[in-house]
Parts: sequence; C-alpha cells; structure tokens
Amino acid sequence: MGSLLHPRDAGDAVNTLAARLEAIATTYSARPALIFQDRAVSFARLAADARAAAAALARLGVSKGTRVAILMPNRPDWLRCAFGIWHLGAILVPINTLFRATELAHALRHADVTVLLAVSRFLNHDYQAVLADLCPELDRPERPIRSAALPCLRSVVLDGEPRPRGAIAWNDLIAWGHGTPDKWPSAAREAVVPSDDAAIFFTSGSTATPKGVVHTHAGLLQSTDNVADRLGLDSDDRTWGYLPFFFNGGLVGVALATLFRGGAVLLQEVFDAAETFSLMQQHGCTTLFAWPHQVEALIRLPNFDRSKLRIRKGVGANTPWAAKLYPPDHHAVSAWGMTETGPMAASSRFDDALALRVSAHGRAMPGLDIRIVDPETGRPLPANVDGEIIVRGSSLMRTYYKHSPADCFDADGFFHTGDCGRLDETGHLHFLGRIKDVIKAAGVSVAAAEIEAVLLAYAGIKIAHVVPVPDPTRGENIAAFVVAGDTPCTEEEILAHCRSNLASYKVPLHVFLCREDELPTLGSGKVDRRQLRALAAERAGRVESRRSKVEGER
Repeated sequence: MGSLLHPRDAGDAVNTLAARLEAIATTYSARPALIFQDRAVSFARLAADARAAAAALARLGVSKGTRVAILMPNRPDWLRCAFGIWHLGAILVPINTLFRATELAHALRHADVTVLLAVSRFLNHDYQAVLADLCPELDRPERPIRSAALPCLRSVVLDGEPRPRGAIAWNDLIAWGHGTPDKWPSAAREAVVPSDDAAIFFTSGSTATPKGVVHTHAGLLQSTDNVADRLGLDSDDRTWGYLPFFFNGGLVGVALATLFRGGAVLLQEVFDAAETFSLMQQHGCTTLFAWPHQVEALIRLPNFDRSKLRIRKGVGANTPWAAKLYPPDHHAVSAWGMTETGPMAASSRFDDALALRVSAHGRAMPGLDIRIVDPETGRPLPANVDGEIIVRGSSLMRTYYKHSPADCFDADGFFHTGDCGRLDETGHLHFLGRIKDVIKAAGVSVAAAEIEAVLLAYAGIKIAHVVPVPDPTRGENIAAFVVAGDTPCTEEEILAHCRSNLASYKVPLHVFLCREDELPTLGSGKVDRRQLRALAAERAGRVESRRSKVEGER
C-alpha cells in the first residue's frame, strides 16, 4: 500500500480545504490527482490552477463569505474552481446539473449566489437559455449584472459561443488568473479558518422546498478523513469519480477523500456502462462509489468479468450486487448517512470481518454520536429496538442556510434525521427505512411534497399524492395518484408537465389516474399513505406484469 499522509496532524495551518490541497500537492507533486479524457492533472498542476482560479475570482469581487455557484458536470474545472473558491474563504454552492428552471432559480435566489460558473449546455439541458429567461438583464452589456429576479447575482461565467453580452467568457476568466504572484492567493488562504462556512449543498430532504445544508471547512475535513479511514484509502488508490460533485457524497466521499490521501480520481461526465468498464480496466480503478442502477448496468454487460477489475474498496458491501462486482477478498464497506451528516455518519471499516461489513451499516464515525429515540416522544431507546436515528457531532452540518441552528437541532444538539433504525448491543447501526415522507430514488432523496406541489400546479389536477414503489435495482421508484379536476388530463400530459418542471430523477415512473373516492382514507378523513403505498406497489406490479407479457409475445 502507498504511504498514508495525514497533514491534519500538522496543526491549524492545513485545517482548511485549500490549505490541505497545498499540503498534499507538496508531497505528491508529480503524481496524478485527476484523470479526465485520458489526460492526467498532477497534484502540482491542480494546486496551481486553484490559485489561478482564486486570483481570477477575486477580479470579480469574490472574497470571504461570497457565495459562488458551480453548474457543470464532473470535470477538472469543477475542482479547480472549488479549491479557488475555498482559497478566498468564499462559499461553494454546488448546483445540480439536472435542475429545471424553477429549481435553478430557487437555488440561486435562496443561497444569495453572487457569481455563477456554468457550462452553457449539458446533455439535453440548455442552461444558457434557462438563464436568459430567469435573468433577461444578462443580455445587456452592463456589468455587474443587476437582476430583479436574482438580486444578489452580479457575474455569470459561461463557456461556449455565442453567449449573452453580460456574461463573461470562460477563457477570459482563466486568463485573468495567470501571472498573479503566488503570494497573493496564499495571503487570502491564510485568512480562512476551520470554522468558516465552506459549502451550501441543496437537498430535498423532507420538505417541499429544497434546503441549503451548510458545512464548514472543519466539518468537511472531518468527514473526508472519516471516509478515507473507513475505506482504507491511500496514495495507490484510483477512485471512479462519476458520482456528481454537486452531491456531498460525490464531492467528499469520492473526490476529497481520495485526493487528500494522495490518490487519483477518474472523472467521467456521462455514465455509459461499456465505457465505464473500459476506463476502470484501463486506469486500474481500485475504489467504487456508485448508485445501484449503475452497478447493475455494469454487471449486465455481455463482456463483464470482475476478474478484469482491480476494484477492492468502496461502498455497498451489504447490497445484492456486491458479490457480483467485488471479489471474495474485497474490503468494501456498508454505510449510512445523508447530506446533513456530511455524508457518511456510520460505516463499517475496510478491515472489519466480512460478516460484519455485510450485516450492519457500521459504527458511528469519529466525532459523531448516534442514538435511537422514540420518534413521537424523543425518549432514548435501548439496544435492538427500532426508532428514529438522531445524530450530533463535529462533521454534522452547521445549520440549514437562513435557518437558526435552534430550528435544526434539539436542545442537546442532536439532528433528528427522520430515518428509522436500531443500534445493536455492539453499537452497530442497522438502517431500516425512512420515517419522514421521503422517497429514495436511485440513491437520491426526493421529497414527495415537492413533486405534489408541481403536480397541483397543473391546471387539470385537483388532488395529487406521491408515494414510493419498491424497485430491486433503484431502491424506490416514484408513483403519483392523481385526481383530475374539471379539465380532463392524460398521463402523458401530466408526465410532460413534470419533465418540464422537475429534475429527471424526480419525475414519477407511474401516474395512476383515479377518482377521489378510490383513495384510501383514515378515520380523520386524511389519506392513508400506508395503504396508498401498498396500492401503488400492487398497481405497479400489474403494469410490469403486462409489460413482461407483451415483451414475451414479441
């Protein structure tokens, strides 16, 4: 194994994110940090590019506390800019590349974003067109921008041509950073302290409106070190880096945990199973963070042969696909967590016995305290009794953005997750499901209330209830029960409306048109969501059965 570097032991001088990169780059200067499109970016190059990005952003007025958003797929520029933001003590706001116009507007407005760094287009998303609708002032030559809809936004940097007259060319931004003396970014970096806010991640959580989860430099570094330790990462590791960096799990679990141990991250913008399998072989990937449906796609490849891969580390040890992907002597772990916990709050360790790694979701991470309480009373529960998982500690979020910490934590400092689980007598967590009304679609938390609000905004819909449907590959799919109003509507019209207003992973797979008297109710008259879930599973099963029958007759 390669050497394990713990620059955090050197004191507060490297206890911020940009300072940690500088320390790592000094040790692993010439080694690859990132691999993208068969080109390697060394640690020295990444650190230098981050300093240049900091200098360029300062030209736009970015300084300590400024909110800077990044909207782009996983590529070297994403991390160069993130570290540049952290050099200045500014706050990174990662934007989901699947966001639609309403979601993007909410994120930019709620987080008070001052500078947006974005690609003009990605896949079928035309961000430039969306921004033109949200911010017509962007097409004026005046800078900085003065937008009525986005009052804090001052600068937008876009790649590609043509671009709005008020936008800054990506190449111009990069050019601004060159020639700046290294002493200037270093001085800015030294003014940043571990307790400063570092990032605002958006998550649907359990409410209709996505919340901004605020993490500090200290919290993210603690999370990074925890993940790296539990996975056993070192400088010989290469981690497949598709999990989007706009998710805490992608940025911390994939990128930072690997980089801060001197390992390399293999970047891939768009998932393609055949290409992924080839890249993993070509670059000797050792570590995997992935969503279940991606792994299933890999192992379904006609030429899939796990003996061709070096993957031994990662997550998902307790999943049905683990035995098909990992070799018998693997070191993969099982884990539990969420954006608020940074992301992994509990995990087994790579050198635990396999039986332990597959039977539970691990122990609490260092610095975290996990307890199980009665969800109604908050009373602590004994071992092996199911209840709500609550967490407190050093890698937990600082707060929700624009919320008082007192509104986010109980009197003892615990965050109530809304997840159900139990702790056994050895302190290992067993995650069982969700108490709050959240759907876990392909590993991503989606609020039912958010989808219901979008459905109810459609003129032809009177009532909408959204529930999860179990799926062996994705974990859960989304089903919507819809009662039409006076204006008739079809399933296809409803789905088209959802696709226009929701990220793709939030669009229901099933839409069941029904009468109001067909909805199961409680004695109080409210809809019985438990019965609704059962009904959704039954109807979805019938749909799949008919589909399989049709395919079998072809």
